[in-house]
Amino acid sequence: MPHRQHDDLTAVQWLLAYWFAHWHLARMPSATETDLLRRAVWCRDHCNRFAARWFVLAIVLLFLQNSPLGFLFMAGNLPVLLPLFLITFCIAIGHLAWQLIAQKKAGPPEIDPPQDFDNDDQR
Repeated sequence: MPHRQHDDLTAVQWLLAYWFAHWHLARMPSATETDLLRRAVWCRDHCNRFAARWFVLAIVLLFLQNSPLGFLFMAGNLPVLLPLFLITFCIAIGHLAWQLIAQKKAGPPEIDPPQDFDNDDQR
């Protein structure tokens, strides 16, 4: 069985690694200019996934609060999940901002040149 990178993580570490880009960036070296550029490239390429996870969580919280089961998540007359929605939405926007800043530092991703394909359909 192949050894995966997350097999030796505890449950808390795995959750932090799944939800936060900062967890990964904190473990990357940042001593030299080359290391900083590698961090920016990694953030440019991966922060959108973390933002998407937070956006999905925010939408689920909003829909759950506004669903017919929303009365279960009320403290008095105040909705409980709406502040959590705002927090998760702000974290998602933060990940997108990190990606934009990283793209400004690292530049846009390289695009492969167009490839010629044989057209076998014209027989």
